Amino acid sequence: MRLRHVLLPLVAVGVTVTAAIAADKDAKGVVAVRQNAMDANGAHVGAIKAILTEYPQAINLVVPQAEAIAAVALTVPDMFPKGSDQPPTNALPAVWEKPDEFKAAAQKVHDLAQKLADTAKGGDPKATLAAFGALGKEGCGGCHETFKKRTS
Repeated sequence: MRLRHVLLPLVAVGVTVTAAIAADKDAKGVVAVRQNAMDANGAHVGAIKAILTEYPQAINLVVPQAEAIAAVALTVPDMFPKGSDQPPTNALPAVWEKPDEFKAAAQKVHDLAQKLADTAKGGDPKATLAAFGALGKEGCGGCHETFKKRTS
């Protein structure tokens, strides 16, 4: 029963993050690059969710998924150069108005994704679920709250 209380919010985070970051087929240039990079992160989130909720005996497979998210997070600020606010971007002006905060948010995603990878290496499903929840809520969700337009 306790596991259900942990899993249900994580599933909701994973579905929300994945659905909210679908690349726009009309995106061009750096906007297309970043939307596709975020789609890839969404796929990694989906894979992690499936591992933790449906195939926990393969917890070691969380590691490369989380490390991929961490690696992309380090490049996120470079995907938002000044002047790349053209449609169909979902980025809010705060990305360019508060570049230090944006960079810090990307670093937080990196740090939380790396913590998830490190936790998964330990093989503890409960701790890994908690780290996954933190990545979704404080990392991806925290950045999207301030720097991404709400879609849907």
